[in-house]
Amino acid sequence: MEIETSKIKVNERVRKEFNDIEDLASSINELGQIQAITIDKDYNLIAGHRRLLACKNLGINIKAEIVNVKSELHKLDMELAENVKRNDFNPIELAEGFQRRKELYEGLHPETKAGQSQALGMNKKLGHDVKTESDPTFVEETAKAIGKSETFVKEHLQLNNLKKEDKEKVRDNKINKSQALSIMRKENKIAKLKEEVKEVKAEELNIFHGDCLEQLDKVENNSVACLIIDPPYGIDYQSNHKLAKHDKISNDKEKAFKLLDESLRKVKPKMKKDSHVYIFTSWKVYEQVKPIIEKYFEVKNCLIWNKNNWSMGDLNGNYAEKYEMIIFATQGNRRLLGEKRPVNVLDFERTGNSNHPTEKPVNLIKELIKNSTVEGEVVLDYFAGSGSTLVAGLETGRNPIGIESNEEYINIIKGRLK
Repeated sequence: MEIETSKIKVNERVRKEFNDIEDLASSINELGQIQAITIDKDYNLIAGHRRLLACKNLGINIKAEIVNVKSELHKLDMELAENVKRNDFNPIELAEGFQRRKELYEGLHPETKAGQSQALGMNKKLGHDVKTESDPTFVEETAKAIGKSETFVKEHLQLNNLKKEDKEKVRDNKINKSQALSIMRKENKIAKLKEEVKEVKAEELNIFHGDCLEQLDKVENNSVACLIIDPPYGIDYQSNHKLAKHDKISNDKEKAFKLLDESLRKVKPKMKKDSHVYIFTSWKVYEQVKPIIEKYFEVKNCLIWNKNNWSMGDLNGNYAEKYEMIIFATQGNRRLLGEKRPVNVLDFERTGNSNHPTEKPVNLIKELIKNSTVEGEVVLDYFAGSGSTLVAGLETGRNPIGIESNEEYINIIKGRLK
């Protein structure tokens, strides 16, 4: 039958975006309307909105087929099925359509709503009829209604949980469905880890929050096989790396040398009789730092960490710096444990300082740990920063202990360890 387009009623629709209406109008004008639209007995549009708009543009009557609509759910299914078949939906439109279907479905089957499991369990105990695992689920019925897989339905339902800005990117075709779901899964994983980290007490992970001079009391005497620290250098350092801006290092002036002295005095009895010590420093303060270390340990060498790139600083009046120094010292007579004798130049790329202004590469720390300890031994870092030593310790099967005064870095360490 043919009907005047003005008589067709268009209510709330799943599909909101329509493309190429003029092209469709031209095709209908040339070839005629090949497929009728679908309406109910009250002339409410069910399927064929794009054809309706094209015929309105042409000012002609439209072919329509009246169908018997059993319910709002049935009506929605007909719209979904046709547009899915034609691939006419934007993924977000379809996601919202599935959400609307879910609401209608749960209205008819309230036992399927989230949070109803307790009531179902009680009904089973009382012998009442309840939905069983063999009954169709919402996802199963939806997939059947539109002729798609259950995975297709589940993935589109998940799009409803996207952030508003990510939904708009999908709606505007800036990212596709798979990319959006990948972003969401990553964000959900990060959020879950953050929640787990909040629940974990730092000391459960051998991380102690507070002043190292106080927290060192918690470390057992004669237990530490290897000490690796990156103390304040005493040069008033602030990172200006373009990818990560951080506050200045605390205690990084004259107090740095006093802190190093007091902390080494405090940590000495914590070290095993035969143990190794690695202390990061700069050539600018090497002459001040070395005598402090020599008060407590025997300085054996100065390792050079070659970062394979260089810092900024004075671009015209000075050589670019591409290394840091690591003073290697010992207590007693502990041998190096590497497969071959290590050299004192270590080539490891810098980190980019995303977690901390002086963040050290995990692989560099792992090299030091493997040269100085065996699995299960204690590695201590009481200037833990963002936790590179603890991560390296765990990845090499050691027993790492960290002390850090900054709560923000404590949370970063917990996240990295989780």
